[in-house]
Amino acid sequence: MKSSDDPPEAEPEFRPAPDWKHPLMGASLGTLTGALVRYGGVSWRCLPLTASLLLSAAIRSPFDLMERIATAGPRRGRTEAPLFIVGFWRSGTTHLHNLLARSPAFGIITPLASGLPGELLTLGTWLRPWLERSLPETRGLDAVAVTPESPQEDEIPLANRQLLSVYHALYFPGKFQARCRRGIFFEGATEAQQARWERQLIRFVAKVVRHQDQARILIKNPVYTARVRRLRAIWPEARFVHIYRNPYDTFVSALHYYRSMLARLALQRPERLDLERWVLNLYPSMLDRWYADAARLAPESCYEIRFEDLTARPLSVLERLHEELQLPGWAQAKSRIENYLATIAGYHQNRYRLSETQRVLVARHWREYLEKWGYGAPAE
Repeated sequence: MKSSDDPPEAEPEFRPAPDWKHPLMGASLGTLTGALVRYGGVSWRCLPLTASLLLSAAIRSPFDLMERIATAGPRRGRTEAPLFIVGFWRSGTTHLHNLLARSPAFGIITPLASGLPGELLTLGTWLRPWLERSLPETRGLDAVAVTPESPQEDEIPLANRQLLSVYHALYFPGKFQARCRRGIFFEGATEAQQARWERQLIRFVAKVVRHQDQARILIKNPVYTARVRRLRAIWPEARFVHIYRNPYDTFVSALHYYRSMLARLALQRPERLDLERWVLNLYPSMLDRWYADAARLAPESCYEIRFEDLTARPLSVLERLHEELQLPGWAQAKSRIENYLATIAGYHQNRYRLSETQRVLVARHWREYLEKWGYGAPAE
């Protein structure tokens, strides 16, 4: 019989079978070819998909060039410092994002901006009706609906423009752990690569500002939990909302997230990987970085939300958030948020079973945050 002190078993190997609606369908030709060369190619089963990715990138290249010329340089003219939503994967960042996106004070990254970051103002605009009809009904990981106005992260579009991204670890998981660390913490990345990431981020945000005709953009990205100091160097007035959730629930949901994403996105066979151990180690690494960086921020620049409070009392929690961060537009946002809450009243979160072994591992590895936030036994 396996003891609770024993390490979890390594993940079984699997054959890559990615979705044909792959995020790399929106990648630039330079990024795609660079990734294929750098990361060692793809599984033979993924060759037809890879050919389609290359063809898509080649067809879009003239429009990509047009937009790069039109938006060359770090154009921050109308761009105000974004509001960033951070938190570990599956901590409630998406729910908070969907709520705050109802505020007319913010622009959002739409599915079109996420899918076609290089051609948003040309092909993305010209083909909008057809592209919006092809959107999936849900995110796939859960039953959260996807509409033309559903707010998206910036990590996928940035992964389509350069190689520093956690998504490249999911696309090319032959060295998953090292590529994750590189994509999250920039470990092993050169100064030139980091500078390219920054230029692409600034340019993309400026493009979204133009697309949305809104100076301040709302951005949700779990990766930024570990990148607050770098973002503040770009936008000194940026504000941050950190959301956390019962760590037991977060662990089992994050584990499902990574397994599902690898199954849907991997173009090559993953390295032999202990995902449980990986999540157990990654969580405190990112949160330690968040709290170290947040300690340097003024009180009006960061705010922390407990997911369970947000689901129980959404309006009061969000009103307090607006007050603490001195955000505009609560009066206008409130009624829109109420309307959105009415549309999801019957939504039920995915529930994943936490084994006793996993409970013991989380209690041991994440004890600091269980105690810090006042969580005890796992939620039933």
